[in-house]
Amino acid sequence: MILKKIEEKEYKEYALKNEYISIYQLPEWGKLKEKTGWISHTLGLFDEKKLMGVTLLLEKKTPIRMSLFYAPRGFLLDIDNYDLLKEFTKLISEYVKKNHGFMLKVDPNKIYALYDKEGENKKVIAYETFQHFCKLKYKHLGFTKNFESLQPRFLCRIPLEDTFEKTLSTFQKSTRKNIEKTNKMGVRVRKIDETEIDLFVSLLEQTGHLKNFIVRPASYYKRMYELMKENITLYITYIDTNLYYTHINNEIKRLEKEKEEIDKKSKAFHVGNKLLTAKKQNEEQRIRLEKELITAQKMRSSNEKINIGALMSIFIGEEGITFMSGTTNQYKSFNPKYAFYSEHIKECIKEGKRYCNFYGISGDINPNNPYYSIYEIKKGFNPEIVELMGEFDLITNRIGYYLYHIALKGYKIIKKIRK
Repeated sequence: MILKKIEEKEYKEYALKNEYISIYQLPEWGKLKEKTGWISHTLGLFDEKKLMGVTLLLEKKTPIRMSLFYAPRGFLLDIDNYDLLKEFTKLISEYVKKNHGFMLKVDPNKIYALYDKEGENKKVIAYETFQHFCKLKYKHLGFTKNFESLQPRFLCRIPLEDTFEKTLSTFQKSTRKNIEKTNKMGVRVRKIDETEIDLFVSLLEQTGHLKNFIVRPASYYKRMYELMKENITLYITYIDTNLYYTHINNEIKRLEKEKEEIDKKSKAFHVGNKLLTAKKQNEEQRIRLEKELITAQKMRSSNEKINIGALMSIFIGEEGITFMSGTTNQYKSFNPKYAFYSEHIKECIKEGKRYCNFYGISGDINPNNPYYSIYEIKKGFNPEIVELMGEFDLITNRIGYYLYHIALKGYKIIKKIRK
């Protein structure tokens, strides 16, 4: 067998048919990362003329004058086949060494285990494949629980039915109610293109500041969309202020009719605790909604549409992935995520996908975990939790690997001191 560079067209034709395909393994992803200092390599494994597997390698030059190589989301070949993986490992190690690399980092897009939404009933799927990597001297970096790895190790996905209505019926009752409530409050979703990416990024930034995650410049996302627009859908969630005002007004009218009924019963029957409670609740709701109506009127006067959320969805393989999102804290009571998640799920079904993947979560779903809020809303969609195998380092030069980690540790200490 031989491993060699191949043309993008040949690479992509094979890659898109592979079960482990992800956005990170597209040649376009390599082109995107070239703008941030990486060098991309598209490689093919051949048995005579037959293509047996491919991989995207990203190369980063380091201060130690050697390169770090990374195969994002692993190799696109039959990694369950030990002999094939062994031969591929031998050849790719030689390729990395030849290109002055001291290591190859790999995080296979292979499900190691599945759990239910409570994080229970663990079903290990790929123990044998995991052992293949260990036997071939890949250094596993641990079964991390949170976001220590380059890419999330735990994902959250829902199996899809053939219609949205059937899929909706699998969600928790509270989630179905929240979807309905968000719709009644006038929250709507629209698709956008590259002309509105500045708006998209401004909404991402609001969540980024609150949750301390990195949001790149708009130019990065414009380039990403330009390269991968066939796989990307961008959504903006907004409040239709006319619909919101009408909803609040109708709710007030409903409560006024309810008050009339309570008053009639109070005259006709003995006023018991039940009627008194109903009367009090009705009055409290009307007071609250009358205040809300004033707010709704101001919103309607200032703007017909108020943008409150953004989502980038990735459609590839058998999944539609909610890749990144952001919402405004000012209008969090409108729960925009229920709106754009619903729209994303509808698009997944339309595209014939098997799963809606809500992407990264913590593997520790204890409510006391600081990352629990990322999972909290997703839990109501009745998902399964996917655990991937995690990161491996294939060391090709031990001295270089050792020096790199010393340099990296020093960099982190200096960065911490500067903060």
